Amino acid sequence: MAATTDSAVTNGRARTSANSIVVAGDRTASRRTAHRHSKSVRTLKFALPIAALATLAIFAGSIFKSVGFGPAIPNLNMPQIIADNLKMQNPHYEGFNADGGHYWVRAKTAQQDLKSLSDIRLEGITGEMIDAKKQKTNLVATRGLFDNTANILELYDSIKVTGDGGLDAQLTRATVKTKEGIITSDQPSTVSMGAGRITSNQLTIRQKTKEYTFLDTVRTHMKPKSPEPETKEQSAVKPMPFGKPGEPVDVASNRLDIDDGKKTALFSGSVVATQAGATLRSPQLSVIYDGAVAPQGQEAQGDAGGTKIKQILAKDSVVLEQSSGETATSRTAAFDTASNTAVLEGDVVLTQGDDKKAVGDRADYDQASQTMVLTGPVVVTQGNNVLKGRRLVFNRTTNKLQLTAPGSTGAGAGRISAHFVRPATKAPASEPAEEPSTDGIPFGPTFKTDPNAPYDVLADRLDVDDAAKAAVFTGNVVAAQGDMTIRSVELTAYYTGSAGLATAADGTKKGAASLTHLKARKKVTVVSKDGRTATGDWADIDIKTNVATLGGAVVLTQGKNVVRGTKLLIDMNTGETTIKTEPTASSAGAAMISSSEGDGGGEIVKADRPSAIFYPGQILGSKKAKAAASAAVKELDGWQARTTP
Repeated sequence: MAATTDSAVTNGRARTSANSIVVAGDRTASRRTAHRHSKSVRTLKFALPIAALATLAIFAGSIFKSVGFGPAIPNLNMPQIIADNLKMQNPHYEGFNADGGHYWVRAKTAQQDLKSLSDIRLEGITGEMIDAKKQKTNLVATRGLFDNTANILELYDSIKVTGDGGLDAQLTRATVKTKEGIITSDQPSTVSMGAGRITSNQLTIRQKTKEYTFLDTVRTHMKPKSPEPETKEQSAVKPMPFGKPGEPVDVASNRLDIDDGKKTALFSGSVVATQAGATLRSPQLSVIYDGAVAPQGQEAQGDAGGTKIKQILAKDSVVLEQSSGETATSRTAAFDTASNTAVLEGDVVLTQGDDKKAVGDRADYDQASQTMVLTGPVVVTQGNNVLKGRRLVFNRTTNKLQLTAPGSTGAGAGRISAHFVRPATKAPASEPAEEPSTDGIPFGPTFKTDPNAPYDVLADRLDVDDAAKAAVFTGNVVAAQGDMTIRSVELTAYYTGSAGLATAADGTKKGAASLTHLKARKKVTVVSKDGRTATGDWADIDIKTNVATLGGAVVLTQGKNVVRGTKLLIDMNTGETTIKTEPTASSAGAAMISSSEGDGGGEIVKADRPSAIFYPGQILGSKKAKAAASAAVKELDGWQARTTP
């Protein structure tokens, strides 16, 4: 039995005072809480394994479905991301270069490539590249692909590239490196500039340095600025062989490099250039121009877009063909349009047709004076005729030619030579008459020579006037044919055909020069092979008949025999000569030959007209010729003889 004093129970717990004693309590609530907890634990012991088994069953079912087992599970309609749904409208890309230039690219639409996040497809493209000098290059294309990591823009279809001053390129495909300012294309392109039009299969434009490279089947049409209107005198002047000012130039090549900074255009690879009917062929051709290929601040319209070609230089085996048929070959050829001059150097060969050729080391053309100067060891051939010297000057307007042989530094002047082949002739079939002539004194065959032998001439200078058909040799002239030699101060050769180096004014071609006759002047001397000599003031030689006539103060010397007269006839076919004196205003009075002209033992013959000294046994020729000479001496009026020859 328990007893409590002043006790109280609160919420099942006994509360006592300090001086109370608890002997029993109510624990009903605690037992209820413990009962609920035990029930929850028992429930989880069954629920957790069951949930794990259900999850495993669902996973297994998915695997079986993927391999074809079990009933199909319906697909879920999941939303997909499509590139077309990610188009940007009016995108704008912009960047700056290290040199102070900048660029921008705009498009109507842009699409991000989900496979390559750096590539953006563009439609309706426009762009602009501005270099450090504020010069612009504009781009237009139908579509393209922009790599925003490498700053490379690929353009396709209907591409147009324009620049300040007239650059206009039509392309089908191009690659633009926006930061470097480089445009390339490996497809056919057409580029129009102030200088003309260029087509090629490959193209590179370096916008910063203004350099252009064209490759593969390059065709260039250069349009120079029009020169000032020509006067009548200028229009009558024949143009240079190439590089005529104001005339367009068309060039075909494998490659073209233009440097607009240095103002040069370099053509290479089987270059063929044509201008005003002339064609120039060379492995390499460079052009120096004035102005810009695409001038700044101007549109490529009319003459405003043209450039002035200053120089054209061809290298390595140059061939120049004129519409007239004239051809020139050399190692190099330079044409200066500013001074209207041209220079061909190295193994120069000038030809006209099949029978005219001039060879030298250098040829200088001057359009103003219409002259061509050929220097070096000069050789001119015209058919079988040959001229040799060191300096040939030819005037294209007058068709006059001059050949000299100036000496090199420290050396004296040389000599020019000519070799003329005359048309073949037949020698006379019968001996000439040997009857004495009352008109002169006949002699035997003293100057016989081969009528078909060529003439070889040496002189200090040769001047040819093709209009007058005359070639004048001057300066200690020596002309030889077979066994006969003619010496004089001046010798004029007349010919048919043409001795010039150009076509006739009417464009027709004429054959090589063919001699018709010769005229020697001033101190003329005719010498036979064995030393027989005839001198006079002049001499005429008829090439067709092969007869020479000496006139003036004629002196014929045969050994010790000396005959004087005013005319000497020489038949070079037979060698027969006849000396005579024709009445002249100064022939009055007797002529006297002193014995001092011989050795003192000759016979002195005096007459009013001819005069001679004969030595017995030294009259040359046959017996009939000697007899004829003696008879002629006896029968001529005014002759006196102390002894008979």
